[in-house]
Amino acid sequence: MEKLITPELFEKDNDANFHIDFIYSMANCRSTNYKLDHMDWITVKLKAGRIVPALSTTTSCVAGLQTLELVKLLKQSKKVVHRNIFLNIAVPIMQASEPGDLIKTKLTEDIEVTLWDRWDIKKGKDVKLKDVIQHIHDTYKGLEVRDIFRGNAPLYFHAIMNAPGKESEKEKTLDTKVADLVGADSDDKYVDISVTCIKDGDMEEKILSGIPPVRVYFE
Repeated sequence: MEKLITPELFEKDNDANFHIDFIYSMANCRSTNYKLDHMDWITVKLKAGRIVPALSTTTSCVAGLQTLELVKLLKQSKKVVHRNIFLNIAVPIMQASEPGDLIKTKLTEDIEVTLWDRWDIKKGKDVKLKDVIQHIHDTYKGLEVRDIFRGNAPLYFHAIMNAPGKESEKEKTLDTKVADLVGADSDDKYVDISVTCIKDGDMEEKILSGIPPVRVYFE
């Protein structure tokens, strides 16, 4: 039987094996994701030399178990093959169970979403706020956009913008480019926003839960 996984002995002092290069690349990818400062190559090499004691802790166990699940994903294994693992080395105990089904939220009769969904809008760098709203209305029929946020910062409040005397401000806001509203840099490729929606024609105007995040692309 062909071996799919073989052990690799870690050796930080042999630069020809690219072990430190790999750690350097992956560590700085993580730093980018979490907006941490990058480390230079020699700093990574010095820190890697002091990490051996951590290899006998829960960290190494979790990394190994995650790798096994990644291999299953690469092999496109069925869900019954995957495992959720509960691990406690202090006891010690390890329990494995089959993952549960993905929970779906029904927004309307025709629209179901999950925790992993995201709505992408690709209309170029000149996309305006009204274009985003119209895209959601046209693509996800039966929903009406109410409020729009970037993080905790509001970009559009339905109740305020529809108050008497706000007509010109509403029109100006809707006609503004999304990139300008969020203060995007020239090299930003997208922005993530969140929207609240109600069902079309809902007299109670009840805000729906489970609306996925929205990513507006500038390219």
